[in-house]
Amino acid sequence: MFEQELRPYQDRLAQHPIYGAIRSVEHVRIFMSHHVFAVWDFMSLAKRLQRDFTCVELPWMPVLNEDSARLINEIITGEESDIGHDGHPVSHFRLYLDAMTEVSAPTEKIDTFIHQFAHSYSLGKSLDQSRAPAYVKTFVKHTIKTARNSSTAEVASSFLFGREDPIPQMFQTLMERWGLTAHQAPKLTYYLNRHIEVDSGDHGPGAQKILSRLIITPQVREKALQAAIDAIEHRIKLWNGIYREIKKSDAYA
Repeated sequence: MFEQELRPYQDRLAQHPIYGAIRSVEHVRIFMSHHVFAVWDFMSLAKRLQRDFTCVELPWMPVLNEDSARLINEIITGEESDIGHDGHPVSHFRLYLDAMTEVSAPTEKIDTFIHQFAHSYSLGKSLDQSRAPAYVKTFVKHTIKTARNSSTAEVASSFLFGREDPIPQMFQTLMERWGLTAHQAPKLTYYLNRHIEVDSGDHGPGAQKILSRLIITPQVREKALQAAIDAIEHRIKLWNGIYREIKKSDAYA
């Protein structure tokens, strides 16, 4: 689906210089302290799809497509309450925060954002108070705007091509470049390996099936394609920003 149209964008993402720039634990810390916002906002796309494909209102009503309902519920279960490296349930967001602590990556920005948003429900103000850089704010705002305002097909396309589809290759490349072992960083390597496993083996194919059921007209296809392009381009811009941060740290080293 969209293979020919998306190839140039996917190649740009796969060949991004950020993968070769991360060469030290300090680089990993910089990467994680900004990428964590993408780990957080991912769930808003997933939850929007769960809302569209299942019944989360009272009283309960039967859904129109049990296959899509089951697929998105399986994805949500894995993301929101997966089994951690210690055998206990944990969300992938919490697992990522634990991995950040493990490598001493700063969590102040994401902690401040979560705290402020929980009390104000203002995305813009919470991002400002977190002191996240502009490129992180742009990425998060685009994700939440998509989750709130786009059609189901557009959200599914953004979810698939901006998240589930590229993540296994991205994380595999990062694992190879970082050279971190399970002994050095057990929580981080578990998180990365877990995403490589479930996104390529379960979640990615599941998201493909969900989207394919939604592409019922040329107009829907066109909008879904544009949503995929926008998602990949915003990921590239996020990588651009983190890459600049890493290079800046090298200049001061």
